[in-house]
Amino acid sequence: MGSYPEWKKPVLPRSDLSHAGNFLYMLSGSLPDLDTARDFDTCLVLHAEHSFNASTFAGREVASTHAHLYASVAAALGALSGELHGGANSEVMRILLEIGEVSRVHSWVREKLQKGGKVMGMGHAVYHTEDPRAGILRRISEKLAERTGERRWYEITRAIEEATKEEFRKIKGKEIYANVDLYSASVYYMMNIPVDLFTPVFAISRILGWAAHIIEEKFAEAQPKAELYRPDADYVGTYCGPQSCEYVPIEERSK
Repeated sequence: MGSYPEWKKPVLPRSDLSHAGNFLYMLSGSLPDLDTARDFDTCLVLHAEHSFNASTFAGREVASTHAHLYASVAAALGALSGELHGGANSEVMRILLEIGEVSRVHSWVREKLQKGGKVMGMGHAVYHTEDPRAGILRRISEKLAERTGERRWYEITRAIEEATKEEFRKIKGKEIYANVDLYSASVYYMMNIPVDLFTPVFAISRILGWAAHIIEEKFAEAQPKAELYRPDADYVGTYCGPQSCEYVPIEERSK
């Protein structure tokens, strides 16, 4: 077997780097500066756990059947793949790239909201004030902008936050706040993490929280004995599928 060319050889971890530092190093082959590695470590901690969100609940539900840890994590990953849960920061970055300039932000936000659309990275199902993680990520984004000299992505994100708040008040008469995904997009982008890896980065952070929840569920520490999750459900809808709801006797149906 011939040897691999240099550019194809895997980048091995270094003992003098942290977990976060090694991720950035092995991703690019270039040593990250200490501040950026520390900031990325903060990002991993912020994303590690967030109570009974969709993916965590999916993992615990599967664990309640006595499924293997790996199967439970796979279920959590499946829930994370949906754009309403795990893909929001990728969508935020695509918006930043689409807008491109601070001067275009207000008109873009106004048009989006007036048409009944959503601004990704704004609003949260649980928090009715600012997501506490968003404030930390905002500061990291600003620091990265100063270190890299590329202020555009932070400034566009900040403008989107302010414009969305202003327009939301006008249209809905209510407040809306940034969530964890708004500033994580610009943070990861300025760390040279490809947009397609934003959701996997979320997963490598959150897998710690998933594992903790699944272990708790499997060993019944959360309740007196292990219990299969099976919610009650009462059907109140009228959906009959692509066919009508009218019943036609079998003998009268066309063959």
